[in-house]
Amino acid sequence: RVGVPVANRTRSETQGLIGFFVNTQVLKAEFTTQTTVAELLQQVKQQTLAAQANQDLPFEQVVEVVRPQRSLSHSPIFQAMLSWQNNETSDLALGNMNLQGVA
Repeated sequence: RVGVPVANRTRSETQGLIGFFVNTQVLKAEFTTQTTVAELLQQVKQQTLAAQANQDLPFEQVVEVVRPQRSLSHSPIFQAMLSWQNNETSDLALGNMNLQGVA
């Protein structure tokens, strides 16, 4: 499971407000050694779209429903976080390796 912060500004009246409205989504992917990269990407796409569709659900309510075993040493549902960045699409070169964005 991976946590993903979202801006939580889905309503037009919040666009001009100053403040920290972030909410955290949790994305989960299950795979085996037989799972293809295409299958994994499709699963992640579906999980991401579902999470975006429900981004107004507060993370705290997700924790209440899931009721995970709690520890002060880590987050209750995930231990890794991915932060999306909205950047202009451009190719990147690292030495002899060329990287391209995935749409």
